[in-house]
Parts: sequence; structure tokens; C-alpha cells
Amino acid sequence: MGNRPFIFPILKTKKVPDLFEWGSLKNKFSGKTLFRLKLYSLITGDLSVLDIISNKWFFEELLDYSRLAADTNLLPALGKIAKSAKYDESLRQRASEIAETIEDKSVKKKNVSISVSEKDDSARAENALKILAGTRSPQTTEVLRLLRDKSTEFKRLALFLIGKFKMTDMIQEACECLSINDIEDDAYTVILSFGTAASKEINKYYLTASGNINTRKTLLRLLSQINKSAGMSSLSEQIWSSSRQIKEMVLDTLLASEYNVKKDETDRFKNNIYDTFGTLTWIISSLVSLRKNSDAVISAEMNKEYVRWKNYLLNLLTLTFDNKGVPFDEKNLKTGKNDLSKSIREMTGIIYDNAARQKPDDYADPVYFKKKLKKLQRYFPCEIPEYKSLLEDIINCDYNLISVWTKACTIRNIKEIEDENLGESVVALLFSPEEVLREESARLIARSGRELYRTTAERIPEVTRKKLDRIIAGESLVNELVFEKAEFLSSCFPELNEDELLFLAEKTFFAMNDKSGIYSQPSGTILWSFSEGKTEPDFYINHDDITDPGQHIKDIRDKCSFCYGLPLKAVREFNFQYPEKSFGIFKYIDNKEE
Repeated sequence: MGNRPFIFPILKTKKVPDLFEWGSLKNKFSGKTLFRLKLYSLITGDLSVLDIISNKWFFEELLDYSRLAADTNLLPALGKIAKSAKYDESLRQRASEIAETIEDKSVKKKNVSISVSEKDDSARAENALKILAGTRSPQTTEVLRLLRDKSTEFKRLALFLIGKFKMTDMIQEACECLSINDIEDDAYTVILSFGTAASKEINKYYLTASGNINTRKTLLRLLSQINKSAGMSSLSEQIWSSSRQIKEMVLDTLLASEYNVKKDETDRFKNNIYDTFGTLTWIISSLVSLRKNSDAVISAEMNKEYVRWKNYLLNLLTLTFDNKGVPFDEKNLKTGKNDLSKSIREMTGIIYDNAARQKPDDYADPVYFKKKLKKLQRYFPCEIPEYKSLLEDIINCDYNLISVWTKACTIRNIKEIEDENLGESVVALLFSPEEVLREESARLIARSGRELYRTTAERIPEVTRKKLDRIIAGESLVNELVFEKAEFLSSCFPELNEDELLFLAEKTFFAMNDKSGIYSQPSGTILWSFSEGKTEPDFYINHDDITDPGQHIKDIRDKCSFCYGLPLKAVREFNFQYPEKSFGIFKYIDNKEE
């Protein structure tokens, strides 16, 4: 390598689909979701979205909402639709008629007192909309009354008031709404509309939201959209967070913000990089052991862990050394000073050697990981772990080192519990907050003898024990387990990994045909119907409430073996948490509805 700096591989960034891509989707669910996401923009006069979105259901939702809410704030949007030749005559005519109706109602209620403290809910909503349409900034107490109401619609109106009138003293209250279902998107849009003026308050709220990883991730996403490198130094401290997801998100945020690591931070970053090389060394040693014992299943999952940590390390290197490569420190070499840069430079060459030579990594090569391990052992002396103890180590590993899905695959791949230590580890997972780990641990115990469960069952919370009892007794069907649901969802959405899909798998319901038939699909759900003789399930989506059972499409489910159902609400929640990864789900629905 000589004295030349090691040049990093090209950093691949995650691309979030833009509004043009979202607007090109045709399905009803996408249209309804887009409208909800863009409602604040429309209400506050940003009509540019109307020129970009072509989904007809977006406009149907806009007209329906305008008609029901009689919101004068939407008159400009309705007026633009009514006057534009871009839209078909029917849509333009309906927009014009709804606008006229809203104006008539507005004239009749012109002299009604403006106050959001009215007892009647409809009157409170109308008055809040009237304030929103006006120019007088509301009092803080008025907005707080709306925020404290149980109704999400009132909370949404409060958020819109905070955003429109730039009530910076209430950004903290808006941040609190980021964790409330049905209005989290509205809160995000409103906070984003403040621009850099919200940075200080977001940083402040971030420090108080330590117990909620999802909220913290959302705040980081906000910061990455509104900030440049200035004011991001406090955020860089979160790279030392114990949460793997937070560390990854912080790195993405700092890179997107073009943050420059300060001189007094460099040594800490180098230590972090060195520790990450240590993590990769352990994973590589594990892969050597797994391949030696022909464990293809766990080897494949640990390979994913290797790639994920390798990508994290590349982000960390790029941020620390400003994408210029790890430098050769000649000064420290002459003085004999122990500097991590030399070791980091050499280990970077070991991990990314193929990328530097513009060759693809051949993970299938039987000696690929052996060669890397031999070189890395000069920096991290370690033995190749014994196979059985390795499986237990993976199961017991910190969630922030190895993913939940890899742990679940490891438990499933163990045929039976052969020693006391492994038994204790598996029993401990019956109390895990992760449903998939509880289920897989119960199945392993059932395969190994039920005594372990009998001595533990009384301590398991009742809310989870009922399901585990059925698994232990052999009464639970394989297809109703979270593991199977995640694998199925992965086959539908191959761009998403199973660990990410656990969020949706836990919310996916299972229904078995008990010979009397399955006659109803809940409203607001996707349904996959599995039938004997068919390799692919039938797909159905139900957007609306159907109150008449006779309207249900009975023959869809008469001949099916079982069904999986996924609430559309869960998909919206997933979109909020993983906006850079959720587009494929909406595209999948588009393809199925063609």
C-alpha cells in the first residue's frame, strides 16, 4: 500500500422517492395516503403539488374531504382544479360545485364568534378552521385546548395553526405529536415547515426522547432535511449511542448535512472506527465457524450482518476522513507515537480491498472470510469460535450487535436443547419484548421437552402466555407464526429485509378456513388468500367499511386454505418510520391492482 492514503469505495446513499414518483402511483391507497401527507400544504396555500400528482384518487379524496369539512382553506385548491384544463370536465365541475357550497356556508356563518373553547365539537372544529383561514394568530391557550383534546382531528387542526402562524414557542408540543398515531405525518410536515428555526427545539426534544427510538429516528430525519453542518455538533455525540439504529441514522444525517468532524473529535471517531473493525472481526470469525460446520442458514444471515456493519463502517470512515481516504501519518511514524490511523488504514485495505480494485466481493468463495480473518487477527487476536457455543453467543448477543431476525433464525435452526446453559438462554427469551423470539424459543423448548416451560410458565405475563401455551401444546399452526409472516412479506417486498418487516409481520393477522368458510375481510386491509393447487395467493384490498355482510365477496374465501391480512394503517405507520424503504410496498399494490 506504501504511503498513499487508502481511497474509500464509492458511498452508496439511500434515495427517498420524490413526489413525482409518488404522484405517478395509481392505486387508491396511495392516493388517499398522499392526500393526507399533503393536506397541510394545500390548506396553507402551497398548491404546487396539484401540478405534480396525477393519481386520480388523490383528487377524489381532496374533493370528499373538502365537501365534508366545508373548509374554506381549501377554496384556492378547488379553484385551481376548477379552472385548469389539465383535469377532466367531471372533476372540474365537482370542484366548482363544492367550492360554491363552501362559500355559501361561510357567508351564513360569517358573524359567528371565533373561539375554540366552544363545547360543541362541530362548532369547535368550524371555529378552528375559521381561525386557520384568517390572519389573526391564535392564543397559545386556544391551541393547547385543541392539542389536549382526545380527537385526532382537533390535534391536527392545532398542529396546522402552529405551523401556519409560525408559533415557534409551540414546536416542542408539535414534537410530542410525532409519536401519536394518525397525526404523526402532520406533525412532521408542520415542524419541517419551520425550516432551520426549528433546529434548536428539535435538538432539545431529541435529548428528552431517549426512551423512544422511533421518535428519535424521526427527529434525526427532520434535522437532516432542514440542517446543514452548522449546529450539528451536539448531534454527533449520538454516534456513541447504545442503539444501532440511532448510530446508523446519525451517520446518515451527518453525511447528508455535510458535517465536518472537528479536530478535537477526531480521536474519539478513530476509537469508534477501531471498535467497529473489532465487531467485524468477530462476525468474520463466526462466518468461518459456520461455514466449517456447513450451516448455510445462519451463515447467510450472518453474512447480512457483515454487510450491514461493513456499510456502517464505510459511512464512519467517510465522515471522519472527509471522504479523502485514511491518510498516512509520517510525523507520528518518525516520532514513534502510537496513532490509530496506521492500523485503521491497514484494516481498511483488508475489508475493502476488492472495492478498491473495483472487483465485486465473492462471499461464496470458501476462503474469502478465512483470508480476511488471518489478516485481521494481527490486530484482534481471536480463535475461531466453537460451533455450539457460537449459536448460544448469537442468541445472547446484544440486540444492537446482531439483529432480531438473525437471532430468530438461529433459534429455529437449533434442533434441540442439549445443555443447561443453552436452556437458560432460550428460557430467558420467553420474556423478550420481541414476539418472534418468544415464539421461536417456545417452539425450540417444545422440540426439546416441555419441562423447561412448566417451571417457567407461571412467571410469563398472561397476555403473552396464552399464545406460548398453544405453541408448547402443539396447537399453533406454523403459518400463524411471526417468522412465517415475515418470510411471506419478504417474498412480496424483496427490497426489504426480514428484520425490517417484523414491524408489519407482527401486525399481520392469520385466518384459517375451518370448513365453514371465511366470509369477511375487515375494512382497511390487504388480504392474501391461499388455496390448494395455487402457487401464488390471490390478492384483495378493501379500502372502505362494508356494513352489509351480503356484499362480501364470498367465493374469494370459500375455497381458500387460509388468509393473511395486513391493516393499511400498519402500512402507513411503516411508511412514516421507513420512508426511504416503503415505496416498494405501494408499488406492489399498484402492480396487483393493474
